[in-house]
Amino acid sequence: MFSEKLNYIQEKFFDIFIVFSYVIIFISFFGFSDSAPQYLVNIDYYFRIYICLFLIWRFNPFRTVYKFTDLDRKIAFNAGMFILTTTALNKYLLDAKSKVQKIFTSNRQ
Repeated sequence: MFSEKLNYIQEKFFDIFIVFSYVIIFISFFGFSDSAPQYLVNIDYYFRIYICLFLIWRFNPFRTVYKFTDLDRKIAFNAGMFILTTTALNKYLLDAKSKVQKIFTSNRQ
């Protein structure tokens, strides 16, 4: 009973976190905020810590009884997507942003 309630709370928290992180990625991608990339770096850091702790806890070799839940599926998929977006795409976005800034600064002079 307690583990089911904890799983439910954790799943809802994770859903909110995913929506929030993709909103920050969207804001960062379109340049709506200058501070969004810094938030993205912080989110990336805490997300990786959370995923590491979750995976260590849920998939450690000392557990004997294990049931693969929807939360496990969500975390596995979103971890892969988030790592992809924050490594490969974030690098691309930072490069694109610097190129756009160079174009704007060269046009002003």
